[in-house]
Order: sequence, then structure tokens, then C-alpha cells
Amino acid sequence: MKDKPRFKVAVRQDPEDHSAWLANVVGAPGAQTFGRSLAEAKRHGIEVVALWFELEPEDFEIDWDMRLGKLAMPVKQARTAMAHAEADRERRDDAVRALTGAGLSYRDIAELLGLSHQRVAQISRAS
Repeated sequence: MKDKPRFKVAVRQDPEDHSAWLANVVGAPGAQTFGRSLAEAKRHGIEVVALWFELEPEDFEIDWDMRLGKLAMPVKQARTAMAHAEADRERRDDAVRALTGAGLSYRDIAELLGLSHQRVAQISRAS
């Protein structure tokens, strides 16, 4: 089976209109579009590649080159924080399961972990 062609699409916030996003197909001068939201710009980017290269969207892949400039650092920090938060939730849930497995009551687990007994019950039931 033949690999799908890959196209690089650079996306950046419009420097003059911060409510718009610009999308350019790298290496294809004139193959550009925009959107009022990031999701819209990406949808339009897919359409531009399809029209420009006369392909169906399912017949190619896009490598999104997000050029965030000053926005890059807060986005990176937020993604890192969210990943840490998810790992913390998993450790908390593992602790609840271990303590429940050891026979502790929801109320005792709640007291030990600083949670409500209702939250302990939710976590325990979700397992």
C-alpha cells in the first residue's frame, strides 16, 4: 500500500486581526486561507490542500506547523500543567483504589486524602 502524501501547513494568528488565523501550504505559493477560529482555519487548510493538489481529504496527511510566537510559551506551560494534573489524578485514583482494596471506608479514605466521601465513592465506582 502506497503512503499518503504529506503536506505541511503553517498556521499563525493574523498580526493585524487577532481574531483570525492564517493558514499557508508550505512550498505552494498562493495556497493560503484563513479562519475566524483555529479550528476553522485548519478545516479551510485541508480544503486548500485538496483543491490545490486535486486530492480527496482522506488521500493525504497534513503536518500542522503551529507558529504561535508569543503564545507558544503559555500554551506549552498549560499543556505541561495539564499533563501533570492528569498524572496527579491517576495517582490519587490509584490511592483510592488501594485504600478501598485494603478495606477502608469511604469516609476514612476521604479523611486521609482530603476528599469528600462522595468523591471517594465516585472514584471507587469508576474503577
